Amino acid sequence: MSLLSGLAFSLIMAAALVTPAAADMSLVWSDEFDGTSFNTANWTIITGDGCPDLCGWGNNELEYYRGENVDVADGYLTLTAREEYYGGRYFTSGKIQSSGKQTFVYGRIEMRAKIPTGGGMWPAFWMMPEDDVYGGWAASGEIDIMESVNDADQISGTLHFGGSWPDNAQTGGSYAPGGVDFSDDFHIYAIEWEEEEIRWYVDDVHYSTKYSSQWYSTGAPGNDLAPFDQEFFLILNAAVGGDYPGCTYPACITADLPQEFVIDYVRVYQDIGNVAPVVEITYPTEGDNPPAGDITFEATASDSDGTVTTVEFYDDTSYLGEDTTSPYTFTWTSVPSGCYSITAKAIDDGGGFAEDVTDITVGTGCGQIPYYGAPPVLPALIEAEDFDSGGEGVAYHDLDSGNDGNQYRTSEDVDIETCSDTGGGYNLGWIHEGEWTEYTIAVPIPGEYTIDIRVASQSIGGAFRLEFNGADLTGDVSVPVTGGWQSWTTVSATVTLSAGMQLMRFVPTVEGFNINSFDFQTETGVQEIVQGRPVLYPCYPNPFNPTTMISYHLSEPATVTLSIFDPAGKLVKTLVNERADGAGSHEVVWNGTNETGRVAAAGVYFYRLDAGEFTESRRMVLVK
Repeated sequence: MSLLSGLAFSLIMAAALVTPAAADMSLVWSDEFDGTSFNTANWTIITGDGCPDLCGWGNNELEYYRGENVDVADGYLTLTAREEYYGGRYFTSGKIQSSGKQTFVYGRIEMRAKIPTGGGMWPAFWMMPEDDVYGGWAASGEIDIMESVNDADQISGTLHFGGSWPDNAQTGGSYAPGGVDFSDDFHIYAIEWEEEEIRWYVDDVHYSTKYSSQWYSTGAPGNDLAPFDQEFFLILNAAVGGDYPGCTYPACITADLPQEFVIDYVRVYQDIGNVAPVVEITYPTEGDNPPAGDITFEATASDSDGTVTTVEFYDDTSYLGEDTTSPYTFTWTSVPSGCYSITAKAIDDGGGFAEDVTDITVGTGCGQIPYYGAPPVLPALIEAEDFDSGGEGVAYHDLDSGNDGNQYRTSEDVDIETCSDTGGGYNLGWIHEGEWTEYTIAVPIPGEYTIDIRVASQSIGGAFRLEFNGADLTGDVSVPVTGGWQSWTTVSATVTLSAGMQLMRFVPTVEGFNINSFDFQTETGVQEIVQGRPVLYPCYPNPFNPTTMISYHLSEPATVTLSIFDPAGKLVKTLVNERADGAGSHEVVWNGTNETGRVAAAGVYFYRLDAGEFTESRRMVLVK
């Protein structure tokens, strides 16, 4: 967050999932915000509004920073933005910095936090030079590790450099994966800062890199590394309004205040010569298939320049347990059948760590699931090639081995080729009588649905039927001769479906055709119901571990709250808090954690949608 910060950010250079360099570094400093008091050895609380020298902190911000808005409790630092009149400002908030106490040059600087959201909010995690050795801002530089404004759907990282204002320059990148509200949960924001490059990450997704050839300082001609070759200090703040959010007067703040910037930790890793440990999972390995029930994980670990202090075990990102002595083991009890990604993380006495990951199948495996993880919600266009995951005999049956078209899902035996129908994509071909593919779908409202199916046949035509939850609802649907394998036409069928999850099976009964898609459309009566009120769909999967997707549909814009409750009616987590949602379908993922970010216990929970005057609850089961 910068003095006179500009509004333009460059596009993402390259987004790729990578292993951060911290795996080869040692933890040199951290604040975990444990206990109940603010650590004055690390931080100073900043107060005021920047006046008289820099009113609005140079960005036309609207808040007055107060110590009362900074709190440490339950393992978190919380900076709270409030709507209250103080010091001539209509809003107050919190800001801290480490100047004079903790400064760093190079390394991985990392924060785990849940950010505020809403019109005018501007949380930031950034760095400024301890000494302006190359001149005033921005000749001595500024490093913005994380900034987000307004609806918290995009994260930005920026460098400021060049000459002193107004001869300053900047370059940056942003990360907006789509469909993600970064205020819903904790995320990890980091940079990896080296002499000649700086890299930005969100949850270890590398989204931007800037090189020394892209920055400079007029205060150090001939120094290609300046200004980012000196000690910088850390800053955390939750601004309200300002030039970057595009809101510089109180009436344009639309965030639902108070809003909290909750920080779990801040950590700094550097290469201090510590060699990272080595760890390997010895059981179960990729080729093992343990039965459901209790599973004992085993790992070996060693450290060439010290000792291994702990080996931690995780199911994906969910902590399971740890062992501090060799051989390193942990028993996970009552593990249901499913597919799991297990991680063993070895930590040495210098703070270095290493990980080993193995994907395992327990019992009968993860079974059949929609190809994209969540089922399409009718009405919807379903591509024939997007049949469920699960494999031969589970999600499909194919009579010849291998994908004859060698396109799209090449590891499956279903035959898929490139399609020239409108919209392109792929289609199923080489179809034989006796084969089938299945598709999990969600039906929000019972009633009649018309299905338009795109088909092509070169010379002999064909036929198929569609089964829903094992019942043939269409009878044989004839496929006419179209004169070519890529000459497409539409055939239709009408089915009456009950609400809930449905398993549709496509069954060829006379071979000799290709199929591209199934387009489900609602009959008038169903459409009137959908348009008349919100719809809360069954979550998927259910039961689940560790995440499930909750979907809902709004026929018109509404203020929405989506919450998780235990059977006693106690609030577990608010996923959406009085958010203004537009008409249409919306999806929210619950990762099985409570409001503090801790993993919730296994058991029955209820999720409730409040949209205007509408309220509905559904049941879900979290398994471990």
